[in-house]
Amino acid sequence: MSRASRAAFAPSFTYQPPSELEVPSGRGFIALLEAFRATGGTAPADVLARLLEEYQLGRACSLAQLVHTGQVFGFEWRSSLWIPMFQFEAQDLALKAEAQEVRAALPQLWSGWAVAAWFAGANAHLAQCRPVDVLASDFEAVRRAASAVQSVGGFIPVHGRRAEGHGLRG
Repeated sequence: MSRASRAAFAPSFTYQPPSELEVPSGRGFIALLEAFRATGGTAPADVLARLLEEYQLGRACSLAQLVHTGQVFGFEWRSSLWIPMFQFEAQDLALKAEAQEVRAALPQLWSGWAVAAWFAGANAHLAQCRPVDVLASDFEAVRRAASAVQSVGGFIPVHGRRAEGHGLRG
């Protein structure tokens, strides 16, 4: 077979490596920490759980319950769960309804890492701004960007692409 014939059968796509935010790695972990720094940073789940107990004496459920019910998300790194703090009010650690609503609009089968990567990554629906940076000033735009993910597939992290290919994505 000639070179021209082989070229006709070659795939017509160019491989694009995933961004460092999309794949759990040391660089990706540091990138997530940096992305959330300006909006409250991140906290290890065990530290945040103790703070929530102090701030919300008797009137709130545990951090584990908040994560389990999807009211709060976190991402794992080296056997520790890290929680982006933009999901909480700085003064009293009350949950921010806007963060919950945007999270609820994203695909439910995404891992915590994938959700964190979406909030921390540049978004075409937000003029290449990061959703976490725009959430406080333009909640509606971020909510629409999150809703567009399910309807158009605007952002599918590596984990989501794998799940989608195996019929696991909702």
